Amino acid sequence: MVYRSPAALVTHFLSEVDLFRGLSARHIERVAALCDEFHFEAGDYLGYQDELGDRLYVVRSGEVTAATGAPDRPVAVRTVAPREAFPVAILFNPPKLVTTSRAATDGSAFVIPRVRLLELCELEPRIGLHIFSAACGILASRYRYTLDRLAEVVSPEDAPESWAGGEL
Repeated sequence: MVYRSPAALVTHFLSEVDLFRGLSARHIERVAALCDEFHFEAGDYLGYQDELGDRLYVVRSGEVTAATGAPDRPVAVRTVAPREAFPVAILFNPPKLVTTSRAATDGSAFVIPRVRLLELCELEPRIGLHIFSAACGILASRYRYTLDRLAEVVSPEDAPESWAGGEL
C-alpha cells in the first residue's frame, strides 16, 4: 500500500538516511516531496536481479534481503536495514538491478520514483552532486564488503585463473 506521510516526518527521517545525509534542510524538503510511504510484508519481492529498476526505497522499518545468483540458488549478499536506501543501481544508466530484493520482515519504506528523482537532480545540481557522490561511496563500501566476504570463502589457491590480474 502506498500513501502520503506528513512532510516534517519525512524530512526528519531522510536527514538520517545514508544517501541524503548532509543535504541542507531545503534540499531534504525537495527530496521529501517526492516520497510516498510503502508497506511490505515478509516475503514480498521489491525488485528482481537483471530487471530495470524504477524506484528507490528508503527503509523506515523492517529488513530487506538482497541476493544474487541463479534464481534457484540465490546467495544473500546483504541485509538492508532502516535508514538505508536501495537499490542504488537505479541512479545509473541503464538502471539494471544487480540483486533480487525480498522483504525479510514486515516493514515500511519511503519510495521515490526514479524518473522524479533524476529530474530533481537535474533541476537542483547540488542535490544531484550530493546524491551521486553518496551513491558512489555507498557502492564502494558495499563492493568492499562483498569482496571481503568472498575472500573469506575462497582461498587464493582455489580462485579460478580468470580472476588473475583483474582490476578491482
